[in-house]
Amino acid sequence: MNQHLTRIEQANLIAGHAVAFATAYLDGRHTAAQLADNADRLFLDLLVIQSVETSTFLVPVQLLTVAMMQTARRRIPESLETDARGERWHQVMAALVELVQHESRELSPTGAHRS
Repeated sequence: MNQHLTRIEQANLIAGHAVAFATAYLDGRHTAAQLADNADRLFLDLLVIQSVETSTFLVPVQLLTVAMMQTARRRIPESLETDARGERWHQVMAALVELVQHESRELSPTGAHRS
């Protein structure tokens, strides 16, 4: 992590990476293997950045990371048309992407939520 950024700025940067990685998979630009690699990297980043200052903000990012890991490692059926479970995980990831984006927009420079 860049030492010139505050903890909350670092957390916001990680949140942006999580959204970008999840969206790339959901849009079909990344494979499940790439999603797994990115989720693993995010998980490690989240361990490093966790602090009292960032803990509340990072909960949705942690949830998104877990959803990314679960989605990337699930068994792919023969036909994606009958993959109801996979579709649900995609919906969960998409909802968490929206939540992380919303939380990020609501964050003030001090780390407090505006609303």
